[in-house]
Amino acid sequence: MNNHFSCDIIKDLLPGYIDEILSEAGKDLVRKHLDECEACSRVYLEMKEELDTDTEPNEKLVLDGLKKIRRHTRRLKTAIGIIAGMLILFLLSAFIKIFVTGSPLSTSEISADELLYDEETDCLVINGTVNLASCRVTRIVWEENEDDRNAVNVLVYGAETLPFQSSKEEFTVSIPDMKGKKAYFACPDYDREEIYNWKHYHNEKLADLENEIYSRFIELDRNKDALNYIGGIESVNGTEGVCFSVNSVIGENASYWTFNDQLITDGEFESRNFDIWISLDEPYQIFIYDYQTGKYTDDYSIINRH
Repeated sequence: MNNHFSCDIIKDLLPGYIDEILSEAGKDLVRKHLDECEACSRVYLEMKEELDTDTEPNEKLVLDGLKKIRRHTRRLKTAIGIIAGMLILFLLSAFIKIFVTGSPLSTSEISADELLYDEETDCLVINGTVNLASCRVTRIVWEENEDDRNAVNVLVYGAETLPFQSSKEEFTVSIPDMKGKKAYFACPDYDREEIYNWKHYHNEKLADLENEIYSRFIELDRNKDALNYIGGIESVNGTEGVCFSVNSVIGENASYWTFNDQLITDGEFESRNFDIWISLDEPYQIFIYDYQTGKYTDDYSIINRH
């Protein structure tokens, strides 16, 4: 009877024993009884197995939840890091562009104050000014125009001036090999302003060359056959020269004149299908560029072929 009563008491104490919440005296009492009682020992093992079985899924769910939280946390940290990095790069690039490298200034923001062309070296020096307060010229780039090999685009880059920096509103650029060429302020190509044209500084020389051509070929009528400087410098047989296109005026009592570097007529122009090349220096050499053959020739009979 006492043993049965003791077993009931021990069974009531088993959950506390398994959870290890009994006092040391209680633990010793239960442990001694389990060593002596096979029935209570089986009950203890069954209870412990059930508790272990119930606990494992719960622990697994908790662990899975913690792993998911860790994964989401890592992803969130990664996303925040990427966004922060991109923001820093954007701000840094904007700072560099605004205050360090600068951007191309528009043609209305710059002006050419002085143009110096060296006849011996064919070098053009441009002294200019930026028409903006608190602006610093960072660099000047010049490049040949993609559509016109006889034109050069000049890009002036300006940046905002920081408090510890001094403004730099004046600039100078030297461009070599400008004989027969034009120079533009550009920002970029779609915004261009012509600042130099070799032709305008050598009109007297070009007029002398035209007179030489008319005097050499009496077949050309000065009043009807218009010579038009094509632009640029062309070398033939190692000699520098310039080319003139030839257009005849068609129409009774029609005439022609020049306006803003353009030939104008009150009749119609008809191409003679050849150009005339003449050397820049005396003794003047003259060749005919035949449109039909695409070559230069000294066969002047082409002039009468029209």
